[in-house]
Amino acid sequence: MNPIVPVMMAVGAVIFFTGLSALIHLNFKKTKTINFFGKAYSPWRFIVTTILSGVGLIMVSIYLNKLFPPDIEVIAERHSITLSSNLRYELSSILPANGNNEKIMSAINRFQKEYQDALSKGEKNTMELLILEMSFLIRTELEKQNYPSHRIGSEVERVMQFLKQKPD
Repeated sequence: MNPIVPVMMAVGAVIFFTGLSALIHLNFKKTKTINFFGKAYSPWRFIVTTILSGVGLIMVSIYLNKLFPPDIEVIAERHSITLSSNLRYELSSILPANGNNEKIMSAINRFQKEYQDALSKGEKNTMELLILEMSFLIRTELEKQNYPSHRIGSEVERVMQFLKQKPD
């Protein structure tokens, strides 16, 4: 949450309740003018202005929070999951260390994080979709390398078994 949002909400709430308390107080007491910071206001103008500005500040703070959401992806990248030594060895033996390796490694990090989240929540459909997506990615990468077609399936299954495990 943007740090200004709670401050704006608090100020808006204070202004709103000031207007409400003035409305309640002035209904009991018949007053012609309200002196606020050295200026004279009519009671209804003061009440309407305070209530509407309080509501307006609260609405602007909500809109500001939607407009500038916290960067969850940046936070998730800082806490990326490290690959286990077994998986790192398996991947280095199967996939060459080239530019696509970065793409595969970022996909593996994302897969492990999302798979563990889905596993902890018990979302079987999400887990199956993640497995299918990662299997397809590894399979296409092996096909690009002209890997023998009769060994691609077993290699994909072997890597996926390592990926499904909890990271070290």
